[in-house]
Amino acid sequence: MPRTKASPKKCVKTTNSHPSTNTWIFLMKDDGFDNTDGGVPDVIKLRHPALNQPAMFVFSPGNLTVQEVLTFDENKRSWFIDDNVKSDGKLHLSTPIDPIFLILPYLRKSQQAQPLEQCLWDEDFPETSRLIQCQNLKLASIADRKGNESLQAYKFNEEKTLMWLQKKVERVVEVLKQKDIHVSQGAISATYVKSSKLETVSEMEYLKYAHGIVSEYLAEDLSKKLAQHLNLPDETENKKRKLNSPKDTTDEKRSKKDTTENESILKPKIPDSTKLEKPQKTAIGKKELARQKAATGSKSITNFFKKK
Repeated sequence: MPRTKASPKKCVKTTNSHPSTNTWIFLMKDDGFDNTDGGVPDVIKLRHPALNQPAMFVFSPGNLTVQEVLTFDENKRSWFIDDNVKSDGKLHLSTPIDPIFLILPYLRKSQQAQPLEQCLWDEDFPETSRLIQCQNLKLASIADRKGNESLQAYKFNEEKTLMWLQKKVERVVEVLKQKDIHVSQGAISATYVKSSKLETVSEMEYLKYAHGIVSEYLAEDLSKKLAQHLNLPDETENKKRKLNSPKDTTDEKRSKKDTTENESILKPKIPDSTKLEKPQKTAIGKKELARQKAATGSKSITNFFKKK
């Protein structure tokens, strides 16, 4: 998702005395990472909300904020750190993420109201419970609270969630317009291109593009429900309609007709066998007549070599 601009902070994290053996190169946004107690951000693995696969995240000291770690890896790249060479040239970037996106899959799985600690229990990713300590965690936007405030039991509410996601999409649309990002057909979500001022982009194209960005953190079924909530056209249905439309059949017939006409033009015309004309006798010249007359009565040279 588009982020607010901030000066990145370069961080080299080393867990070994020799910097080239186990070193990570980070560029991270320092909002919420400054701590007077000297705490160090923790890089841990959590379940990705859309892919359901392990992904890297950074928690600030005290688990107040969480950021997603994006890794850029290219061949034939290395780092020079002091007097050492780090052969692994990966670059890690961290971007802020709303912790509700990470909590949302767990709330959807829960069939009844549960305390948040129980809801976030994940045997494969035990560090998920850190999300409870994140600041400004407004779970009332996606769930209904049950019981007293001290219990903190929540139950997933799909209608509230779709409204909350709609606000996220609208916020992304505002950022896309402010940044003048090219969102028309053919643009790639991972590559932002400046659009020309003369180009007119419809509101529907902005919504479709922003929906694609937000859907990177949503399950597939929830992404489809959000598209229906935003009244976005279904791309698969449009493709089916184009394939089954009568216009395509007429165009196909027209193309077949054109090809047959072209073939008839290119093929050589074969004359009708019933109308074949008799071959005309060619006229013989005087020299040919004289030669034939002179040869009359003469024998072939092979007659002289026959046995007598």
